Amino acid sequence: MTSRGVSLLDEFRASLTRDEIARYLAGFGGATGVDGSSQRLASATGGQVDLGVGAHRVAAIIWLRAWGCRHLRRADTAKTDDALRAWWEEWARRLPGVQETLTGLSGASIESAGEAFAALRAAPAASRSVQGIDLDVSFGDTAAAKLMFAIRPRAFPPWDAQIRAAFGWRAGGGDAYAEMLRLSATALDGLARRLAVPVSDLPAVLGRPGSSPPKLVDEYLLIRIMKG
Repeated sequence: MTSRGVSLLDEFRASLTRDEIARYLAGFGGATGVDGSSQRLASATGGQVDLGVGAHRVAAIIWLRAWGCRHLRRADTAKTDDALRAWWEEWARRLPGVQETLTGLSGASIESAGEAFAALRAAPAASRSVQGIDLDVSFGDTAAAKLMFAIRPRAFPPWDAQIRAAFGWRAGGGDAYAEMLRLSATALDGLARRLAVPVSDLPAVLGRPGSSPPKLVDEYLLIRIMKG
């Protein structure tokens, strides 16, 4: 049985008109308003997050909290910072370059991204107290995906729990994330061919010039899922 998420991407890729998609995306913008937290992140990092820089890591952590990742407690900022630094040192050279795009990623690059995501989601990023005992709390799927979007917005989409549920991926994980990248790339390629424009032009064509193509997929899925 085809999941709702796959059906929605099939419509995006193969059947919805440009105006229909643009209307959905306009609804997303109206629902969320201006994202001041992303503007502040861009200002703090010069528009490119480099987790090898301490100030960038702190700015990214603040941005994650603003984007709903409140399990990353302020009291644990140093622990979160250490986890990001260690992950970046291991995985930075295996991630796509800053200018690489989702639709340009090879199969091997997508598999590597899934592995990087799996490592990040499992990294102990914060703590919580249970009966007086501090327990480790990992980044988890949502925070890991949002962070990967923050560092490579042209290659990676955010990945909220609602979207994972719509695809039947309640458990999340690296394999599911890699599959989401493949499905999103196929959807963007198909839509661009139908509209006879480069994938890079889709945000402007669809009235979302401030979004990257992977973010378009995220916005479209969220508004469709939120509207039932």
